[in-house]
Amino acid sequence: MQAPSLTVIALTGDNRRRTSRLISALARQTIAREMEVVIVSLASNDSMETASDELLDVAVLRHPHSCNWGRARADGVRRARAPIVAFLEEHTVPAANWAEQVRDAFSSSERSVTSICYAFTNGSPDTWFYRSTFMAEYGALAHPLPPGAAPSSTANNIAYRRDALLTFGSGLDELIEMDFFLQKAMKERFRAETAPAALLAHETNTHFLDLIRGHFLYAQLFASRRVRFERWGLPKRLAGALAVPLLVPLLRLKRLFKALSGRPLMRDAVAGLPVILTLYLSGAFGEAWGLLSRHGPSGAGLVWLELESERASRT
Repeated sequence: MQAPSLTVIALTGDNRRRTSRLISALARQTIAREMEVVIVSLASNDSMETASDELLDVAVLRHPHSCNWGRARADGVRRARAPIVAFLEEHTVPAANWAEQVRDAFSSSERSVTSICYAFTNGSPDTWFYRSTFMAEYGALAHPLPPGAAPSSTANNIAYRRDALLTFGSGLDELIEMDFFLQKAMKERFRAETAPAALLAHETNTHFLDLIRGHFLYAQLFASRRVRFERWGLPKRLAGALAVPLLVPLLRLKRLFKALSGRPLMRDAVAGLPVILTLYLSGAFGEAWGLLSRHGPSGAGLVWLELESERASRT
């Protein structure tokens, strides 16, 4: 059997509708017959059927009840057979040529390019609230996205050369829980470019309180992992906790507007400032709390945020 040119890896939970929709979207890909899909199921029922499609090569890895996000992603990488692994969240919908564009972006790039970033669209209803949230979370990589070096990268929706990940061996489990630490561990080997035509619609949380909670939890987890990976002592943690609530929202705003400079999306970001600042502040306070906490949160919050919280959909 010929090896696939691209492996899609998606972590899924108990929401069968979103899993089925994602697999259906992957079955419509222009290169569906040269892809494979690895579903890593964290569903509470380990006998739960996962939707499949006869046009796709679909493998299912079962991690019932697991909250170990990093191990689940790493197992997907180890199971993959293609030289490219493209991660997708189960609350996303790829355009029909998304996979082809990701594959071609790697083919046309230099070998030193280890990562490709997609171009995002708002998969939630076209209202001021959801447009503003989309700008806060994915504005820097929103369509239309210029070609070239990626202005930023995202967690969970990103593609890598598989061999670059396998070099970490068993250490990949911890590093790939949050892509920031994986990319930092790559050091000069991490180089990301954009695939402007690889369009991916991303759905955001339906409820504003869930959004605030999600940004707080994710930043809290990020801070606790930073303390562990970078071995921050108490003085540095205290100083960081004092500085983060003020500096982080300003730095994130600066990066967002720099990435949007000269692009038509700037007006959506300006109009959405109340929502954007609220979410950035929630994340900043979560990061400060994560620096102060003696024991970091478990991965349960990350599983809730990605797989269990309600998402607003256009479809």
